[in-house]
Amino acid sequence: MWPPSRPGWKTSSASWRKLGIAWRAWRPRLSRCDDSRKHIDGSTCCIMEKTKLDVCICTHNPRADVLRLTLESLAAQSVAPSTFRVLLIDNASSLPLTAADLAPLARRGIEHEIVVESRLGLSRARIRAIDETRGGWILFVDDDNELQSDFIEIGLALIDRHPEYGCFGGKLVLPEHLRPVAWVNPFLPYLGIKDYGDDVIVGDKDEWGPWEPAGAGAWVHRRVLDAYKAQSLQNENFFKLGRTGHNNLASCDDSILMRGAVRIGMKSAYEPSLVLHHHLSPHRFRFKYLMKLMHAYGGSHVVLETLLKGRQTLPDYYRTDGAFYKLLRWAFYGEKKKSLAFAVAQVAYHFGARAQHRKMK
Repeated sequence: MWPPSRPGWKTSSASWRKLGIAWRAWRPRLSRCDDSRKHIDGSTCCIMEKTKLDVCICTHNPRADVLRLTLESLAAQSVAPSTFRVLLIDNASSLPLTAADLAPLARRGIEHEIVVESRLGLSRARIRAIDETRGGWILFVDDDNELQSDFIEIGLALIDRHPEYGCFGGKLVLPEHLRPVAWVNPFLPYLGIKDYGDDVIVGDKDEWGPWEPAGAGAWVHRRVLDAYKAQSLQNENFFKLGRTGHNNLASCDDSILMRGAVRIGMKSAYEPSLVLHHHLSPHRFRFKYLMKLMHAYGGSHVVLETLLKGRQTLPDYYRTDGAFYKLLRWAFYGEKKKSLAFAVAQVAYHFGARAQHRKMK
């Protein structure tokens, strides 16, 4: 019962202070939107009830042992099991996932559900996650992420402290046992490894910056999610971003999602107190894979810029073979000091970008 009605209870100032602390911990979580901002539907204010935090894992043919690490890290979170629920989007896995795969959550008493999205593609899986949830925020977790035990506790505190945030994320680091050879290090930011130090970085510019979270471990506000879904209905090129299975390495789906925060008047943030370990598959450190990845990045960046800014003019350095090869020479020698492989990857990137520009003419 609230408030306490025990006989003889004294209402001293100290007691009322204790009551206030208890009330803040117990009260339903509500979030009031800023009156000065317009919503997608044109309205200017709402009060949005946050029941449970929705933690969404979009997966396609996951490594069973690594997915177990992800689920065990969720089960080990410092917050109460009733604080969040886990929604696993099975994106057309060859061997469908079952309730037995989510055993670590069941043992802790955490609400969970598997939803099958038969249309292959990470962007489609995220849209399905948005459709299947109603809370004020989604925490997106990849199937190879191991969250620090206070990840959700810290994230919820940041939501309370920063109503201006539309999305935020933290440090994504390699586990101790996974240490690639030195020439791979320049590629790590392209593989979802992110560490910009111990200072908070907040941004509100409609461009990439260190404040923009990666999809792994990203907290995204419902208004940003709604804007993302609305954009998916407006342009057929939207689903060219993001991976489709294990062979199509298209990217930039994180950027199209996170950039929506700035476009509706909210901010993005890098919060280094949030830490997760990214258990990358070792095959992603191979030269051939990295060349394919960077070629795909080049094409994806062109699609991203087209979606955000409209049809792009073919840059002068892509127009003629002479100008293009001059660009390749400059890109190669400019990055050679980082590693020879990374310099070659810059060439692959520009070949991918040029090819995509020509496709979209």
